[in-house]
Amino acid sequence: MSTTSDVCNTCHGEGVTGSEQGPLTCLDCAGIGRLPSGLVRTEWRLRELERVYAALSGEHGQDLRWLVSEVRRAHQAMLQILAASDDVDESNPTLRRIKFLANDVLGLYPTQRT
Repeated sequence: MSTTSDVCNTCHGEGVTGSEQGPLTCLDCAGIGRLPSGLVRTEWRLRELERVYAALSGEHGQDLRWLVSEVRRAHQAMLQILAASDDVDESNPTLRRIKFLANDVLGLYPTQRT
């Protein structure tokens, strides 16, 4: 069961949007009706920022490219932390907390309220 936040707001979970030419596959969810993980959405947004501001030169352009690379580097580090924590015994509460925090940033796995 999808949570409300997972349902695509553009197509309202239907996977298609209306147009003058008829129904089209929703561009935001690729026709699935649910949004991809937070990691994928972040990468999509980073690529969009790079595309929009590609022609930006000078200090502002350098700052944007640096920021995008830092976000990607941080996500890569969090993926490595999450992968490493999967290889260790889960009975450790500190390890469970680390896994939760890494997943909270990346949004790879759904979380459940307990």
